[in-house]
Amino acid sequence: MKIAFVGGFAFSPKGTMQARAFPLAAELVKRGHEVSMFLTPYDNPDDSGREWTKAGVRVSNMKTGSSLGAYPRLLFRLWKAVDQYRPELTHIFKPKGFAGALASCLLMKGMRNIVVDCDDWEGWGGWNEVKSYPWVIKEFIDRQERWMMRRAPALTVASRSLNRRVLEARGSESGVYYVPNGVFAETTSSIYATTSSRSPAEIRREVHLPEGPLILYSGHFEPAEDPMFLCRVSARVAEENRAGLVLVGDGPEQQRVRDFFAQRPAARVHYFPRLPHTQFLQLVHACDIAAFPYPDNQVHRSKCSARIVDYMRMGKAVITSAVGQNLEYLENSKSGLLVPPDDEDAFSAGLELLLRYPELRARLGNNARTRIQKAFSWSGQPLEQCLTAYEHLTSRRP
Repeated sequence: MKIAFVGGFAFSPKGTMQARAFPLAAELVKRGHEVSMFLTPYDNPDDSGREWTKAGVRVSNMKTGSSLGAYPRLLFRLWKAVDQYRPELTHIFKPKGFAGALASCLLMKGMRNIVVDCDDWEGWGGWNEVKSYPWVIKEFIDRQERWMMRRAPALTVASRSLNRRVLEARGSESGVYYVPNGVFAETTSSIYATTSSRSPAEIRREVHLPEGPLILYSGHFEPAEDPMFLCRVSARVAEENRAGLVLVGDGPEQQRVRDFFAQRPAARVHYFPRLPHTQFLQLVHACDIAAFPYPDNQVHRSKCSARIVDYMRMGKAVITSAVGQNLEYLENSKSGLLVPPDDEDAFSAGLELLLRYPELRARLGNNARTRIQKAFSWSGQPLEQCLTAYEHLTSRRP
């Protein structure tokens, strides 16, 4: 089958196309299908007009511009590129932006060989409550998302929460397929080949991290993630257990985080900007605990965190909130620690437990690696669900 994957932004730095669409595309290629990815890299101009092939998947970036009419022309180039490719099926990633606009146009033309992927709650109640877009843009995103949920011939959804939302919008289970994020075997093998050749101590020396246990937090440092929760629950525990904190990322809340720890000099905090994926995974390898608290809201109930997948496949002891998709990935006290959301005392107690007992960290990390590889491999249930969706559409197509 000849399949087009369409993304409304660049391959990176956002994670949807590189951590979700690409592994799925590569698995389809291994099954004998032809897959090309068509991207609109307005958020990464360095990729403008570039094309490459990776794991048998052709990645084609539309040419961007900076003039007033750049966005309409970018959408037109996307439409033209997909049309010239003549795919038997088109898989649209995210029901908003350029990808959502193309899906809307194709559906209004009467095309039925379209699958739309939802990996976040985008409209009102979700990211619209967080982002600083103008109201009219938010309203358009919400209408676009809800229209797509009802009208798309098939949808793939990344979390159980999104699955329930889509079923409610459609009023039927027909055409809805649960496809959580997972492990791509080839990437995992290359990661282990890279990291196993270097010890955590070697990586620590290279990036100037101290000896002793290290707690890792990676985020976008924005209000929706509430990074101050992590600050409050980790400061005392880190001080009392002589542990270091490794904070990775950037965003509007980062200065508040720095100001907080400036008042706690006994807490050894090390800051890193957003890193390329390979460098980030090496940093994960160098740390002992991955801490990722979730606020209990629609954004976090609906998301399917690729970072949790990374932590698990790297064999790290993960402590996170019992919210949304985390309940699918982790078995509490067996492959990670799940604590009640917004409970600072419970999160602090979990961190302290992991810091005091290295054997517990090792057991949870080993179990996490085994679980994510066996239960959430892209080559398993996620791929089969996509193939079922594709076969359902192509068998019904006139």
